[in-house]
Amino acid sequence: MKDEVRSGGREIEQLVGRFGGFELGVKTARGDEVPSLYLSGACVYEATPYQTGPALVAALVDLLASIPKQHAAGQAQLEIRRKRLDDIRLELERPFEHEARLLDLLTRQRQLLSQLDLDKDEAGTAKVDTEELREAA
Repeated sequence: MKDEVRSGGREIEQLVGRFGGFELGVKTARGDEVPSLYLSGACVYEATPYQTGPALVAALVDLLASIPKQHAAGQAQLEIRRKRLDDIRLELERPFEHEARLLDLLTRQRQLLSQLDLDKDEAGTAKVDTEELREAA
């Protein structure tokens, strides 16, 4: 893997084993960067990169210990979003409280547009005027 990293500038990712019941992987992008470790299960958990072995193990242990907390936070967020979705569904099922007023106003608007001849488009009106001028000539 070291030769691959030194020779190319692309990102390299490789599973290297198991840790705490998760797949342990290494990811690096350039030859001089410290590789980052991650644990992969249903989600991917990134560990802080360190150059020494004990620091890497400590970072992985801390990461492993944080997974239940992250899971609980995700569950709480999911519950909040489910509740919000239920509230939105209830709101959508409710009738629009101003529907009758809106229909009256739209009807009145159509009447006014018709009375003022504003319901014709400009292109259509210009075409009618041109045809009337031709017939008159």
